[in-house]
Formats: sequence, structure tokens, C-alpha cells
Amino acid sequence: MLGSGWGIFEHLAMSRVPVGRLRFDLDSRVLYDGSEIAPLAPLPAQMLAELVRANGDVVSTAWMRQLLWGEAAVEERNLNQQMYNLRRALRRDPSIAIQNVPRRGYRLVVTSGSVSGLRKSTRIVWAGMAAALGVLLMQVPQPQSAAPSDTSDLAIGNYLSTSEGPDHLDRAAHYYHALVAEAPDVGAGYGGLAVIDARRALSVACHDARSRYFDVARMEAAAALRHDTSESNALTALGIVSSVYDHHLDVARKLFDAAVAADPRAESPRAWRAKFLLSIGEFDEAGREFQTMSQNAPTSGYAVGLFGEWLVLDRDYKRAGSVLAQALDLGNHPGLAKYWLARSYYFRGFDRQALRLTNEVLALYPGEASAIALRARIEARRGNIRAAHADFKRLQRIHDPNEMDPIALASASIALGNRTEASRILHQYLSSGNAGLDEIARIRTDPDFDSLRSGFNASVSL
Repeated sequence: MLGSGWGIFEHLAMSRVPVGRLRFDLDSRVLYDGSEIAPLAPLPAQMLAELVRANGDVVSTAWMRQLLWGEAAVEERNLNQQMYNLRRALRRDPSIAIQNVPRRGYRLVVTSGSVSGLRKSTRIVWAGMAAALGVLLMQVPQPQSAAPSDTSDLAIGNYLSTSEGPDHLDRAAHYYHALVAEAPDVGAGYGGLAVIDARRALSVACHDARSRYFDVARMEAAAALRHDTSESNALTALGIVSSVYDHHLDVARKLFDAAVAADPRAESPRAWRAKFLLSIGEFDEAGREFQTMSQNAPTSGYAVGLFGEWLVLDRDYKRAGSVLAQALDLGNHPGLAKYWLARSYYFRGFDRQALRLTNEVLALYPGEASAIALRARIEARRGNIRAAHADFKRLQRIHDPNEMDPIALASASIALGNRTEASRILHQYLSSGNAGLDEIARIRTDPDFDSLRSGFNASVSL
């Protein structure tokens, strides 16, 4: 029994590390300020994880750059920007500092009175382990209904599911699975998994794989609703399935309405209802949903960023720029926020600022098709046709069907003066059945496609 108990608390100590008065979960890369999740974008979170693991030792700039971007060629300022973002997130506790060590790298330091260095936090971890181990040896029974870790798993899962990055859905699913294992009679874990698998279905082009994910999402949602008939994530997942897979729009609307009614302040149900409204042409109502979500969660980069995206679609570019800059400060979706902020600059004619931000997005995600298409539009307008064609060819060379982006390809085609080809691409995409709520909404409302929209909008349907 001692061995198994030690393993449990050793993992806890390694996973959630005190950093000043904050706590950082090394597994999920989530930063906590008390019970609140502090916004921290994926790349700064990676940097913090490495600094925490170094335990007060220096992490070289070369290793940090390799950690974030691998062999990709990135400018030094990109690393400086990510370090700035991390320092800004840690301002919540003035005792935390990241020191620049000349010609070597960075070191995380936590000061308290006359004591400095992160090693003090390490002693706190060991003290916590000893206390926890003592409780285990005394075999004090724990109430089954309390399950504080259940709440934690749900909070982390919900946070990661609305984050960004190549593996954020897998990381979110890990915590929902943990919640199901710890509380199999609670619907929340199954509901979270249902949304994850519905979103996975939207991201794959293979019809059979897409169908399997939707079927699994339906089963997981049913399991959640058996335990809780008003589980909001389960209702949201069924709304996605009904709208995109079953094409039952009336049923989907009722499910999204029920999901929001079940948890009015939750971000995911309201976000998906707003996306659904956009996809069926109810633009203003969708905007009110996005605005309400941003007001309910003013510290969420995800919620604020979605409202900023809608403002771009509404052609309110100046206000969109302000809102998206705020979303970027909040983190959570740094790549998306930068992309839409770049678009707000582009539509205002600020090509230099738009190009700078677009290149920053591509430094974060080198193969991001939407950013490549935006850069092609900027280059074409600036008269750099050779560069615009090079980016267009780069989009055409994407052969992985799960990486191809018809929306981006159509946008770049318009930039190069080929509206007929753009229209063909979009019609073919719609007829394939692979378009999701986001894509339908983009085709209906995006300024990129204004030149196609006469007579085209009416043909858009789920």
C-alpha cells in the first residue's frame, strides 16, 4: 500500500507545481491562480513548463527556440514576444520573475522576503507530499461525493477544449476520460467527450471516419443524458451532429437552445449556438450571442476573440481590431486572434501591420492555410504578384485531405483574380458534405467572398 500511495502523490507533486502563489499543472500546461484558470497561450505554457522543470537552473535560448519551433527558421523577436507573453501572464504574482541571463538564456525565480529561487517551491511540494502521505497511512476515508479532483478535471477539460494547438482536443479528452473514471455516474465527463468527438468529426475529410466520430459522439451524449438530462455539453454535441450530419436544422436549434438554457454562462454551448445561427443566415442574432458570451467571460481569450471575429464579418473593422487586441492579451487562442486581427488591419488598408501579424501566425503554425491565403491577398494588393502566386501554389501542394482548406484556396484564388475558380472550389466543397458550421458561416458572411455572394448565398445550406 505504501508503494501505490507514494506513486499517486509523487505524480501529483510532479504534475501541479507551486510557482509563487500560483500553481502550474505540468501535464495539462494550465496555470492556476487559486481556483481560477489564468489565461496562458500554448507556446508560453510550453516555455513555463521547461522553466519549472529546470527548477531554478538556466534554460538556454537555443533550447527554448528548438522546443517551440523545432527546425523551422524563426526570427529572434518571435521568441522575445512569447517570453513577453509569459511574463505578462505571471504578473499576477509580483514575486515571480524570469531573469535574462546574458549569453545563456532564462531562469525562473520566485522571491519571498529574503528567500529567492524556485527551490523554495520544491520544498513546499515535498512538505505537501509528506502531509498527504501521512493522511494515506492513517487511512482516513474520503467522502465519495466530494471529489474535488472531478471539478478540476472538468475545468481543465473545458479550458483545453476551447484552446488551440495540434493536440488540444486529445489533452482535453484525457481529462474528460479521467472524470468518467472517477465519477462514472456523473454526466459531465461523457458530455465533454461527446463534444470532443463531434469536433474531431468536423476536422476529418474521410467520410467513414467522419461518420464513426459522429456516431461515437451521439453515444457519448446519450450516456451523459442518462445521468443528467440537462448536461449542456451533451446537448451541444447532439446539436452539432443534428445540424451537420443529420441535416435536421429544427432539431439542432432546439438542442442548442436547451444546451444554453442548461448552463447560460458556459462558453462552449453558446459559442456553438452562435456558429449555428451564422450558418443558417441569422447574422445579427449570432452577433448578440457572441457579444453575450464575451460579456459573461471577459477574461477569456476564446470568448472575446469569437466576438472580435464576428465584428470582422460585420465589417466593423476598427472595433474588431480593439476587441481582438484584447483577446490576444488574454491568451488561449493566440494564433486565431492574431489571424483575425491581421484581417481587420487588411480590410482597413493597413497592409504592413497585417503582413507582420500574418507572418507571426505562420511562425506559430507554419502550415496554416488561412494565414497563407491572407498573406497571398496582402501580397497581391501590394503588387507582389510573384510572392502571391508562390503562396497560392503552396496551398495547392497540400495533399493531406485533413490539412486542405478550400476556404483558404478560394480566398487566394479571388486575390489572384480567378473568381470562377473560387466559386467552383466553394460549390464543390459544399456538395462534398465536409463543410462544418464554421465553414458554412464563412462562405455566407466572410468579406473575402463579397464578389461571389450575389446569387451564391442562397445556395448555401447544410
